[in-house]
Amino acid sequence: MRLASFIRANLEAILQEWEDFAVTLSPLNSASKLKLRDHAQAMLLVICLDLETYQAVQQSIDKSRGHAPLVFGDTAAETHAADRLNSGFSIEELMAEYRAMRSSVLRLWHARVDQASSSDLQDMVRFNEAIDQALTESIARYSTMLRDSQNVFLAILGHDVRNPLGAISMGSQILLRDEKLSSLHGKIARQIGKSVDRIGEIVADLLDFSVTHLGSGIPITCAPMNFAVECTAIVEELRMFHPNIPINLELEGDLQACWDRSRIGQVLSNLVANAVQHGVAGATIWVSAIGNDEGVTWTIQNEGEVIPPGELRFMFDPAKRFAIRSAEQRAIAADGHLGLGLYITRAIVEAHRGGIAVTSTQLEGTTFVITLPRDPDRLALQG
Repeated sequence: MRLASFIRANLEAILQEWEDFAVTLSPLNSASKLKLRDHAQAMLLVICLDLETYQAVQQSIDKSRGHAPLVFGDTAAETHAADRLNSGFSIEELMAEYRAMRSSVLRLWHARVDQASSSDLQDMVRFNEAIDQALTESIARYSTMLRDSQNVFLAILGHDVRNPLGAISMGSQILLRDEKLSSLHGKIARQIGKSVDRIGEIVADLLDFSVTHLGSGIPITCAPMNFAVECTAIVEELRMFHPNIPINLELEGDLQACWDRSRIGQVLSNLVANAVQHGVAGATIWVSAIGNDEGVTWTIQNEGEVIPPGELRFMFDPAKRFAIRSAEQRAIAADGHLGLGLYITRAIVEAHRGGIAVTSTQLEGTTFVITLPRDPDRLALQG
């Protein structure tokens, strides 16, 4: 008996084994029969249809590489993942259901097949492909929903923290206006103000991070500006903050553009501050901006340890950058920043329809190169 026919003929037995396993998972130990089985029957029927559909060798290869035919609307596997997430499933428990389904079908089928033919072996391969495809769809939907919920939480947290921060900041300013305040208490009040400012920067980064992950991207409002003026002002400000670090600025060509001034300033400030933090103490940082017919290119370069290629690949992804660090590196990072600055920098550049790249060599140090069109709004209309 071909596998698809076997699944259809033994659907109840397969579903009963699925149910028996699902009830052992803690989120479902008191669930109804309907909840336990969820979309298992629909997924099995989709698999049967897949097994009964002709598939060329290239189609099999494409599917194995993640290029399965597009399906309109949500698949049964995607809907199943959403329901299981809402039931409190971990991703490991979700994957365990598919592992149990695979085992049940092949074990029950094997008991009916005395000797496997070439068509039986082909059915087994196709069945495993179909299970893997369903599992991939479920994991993708589960991960997307979980990431979205985490980002909503971050956004709510960021907004909720701003009000008490504002109250603390106002309190420190009121204290500093008191002429009778002792020098010690004045010092404490100033430190409170600085700490509030730092937390405010972290909250702003969290909000930007959550907004970009919710699909809307970094919001920008473009207006005519002279980047030479903005660039000079930001570099001068950073020179005041870091008087012991030479920051060399070179401006060339037409630097008139139509950008979001505050966001572009944030990008430049983030990159130079990053160069200060990770560069060799006292070594020169080079900042340049060159305008040409294509747009504006800026470069931020500093001396420092060569960044390994593996880290360069995830330079703009804080989660992956953290994941590849050793336990010792993570402990050191815990005393530093969240590492969202570079992620937000890339998001701002991309919102301006530009590009950002980074290289790191022993000879030239670490170099960030940003290319931006002069008028991203006009470029969007042309595109």
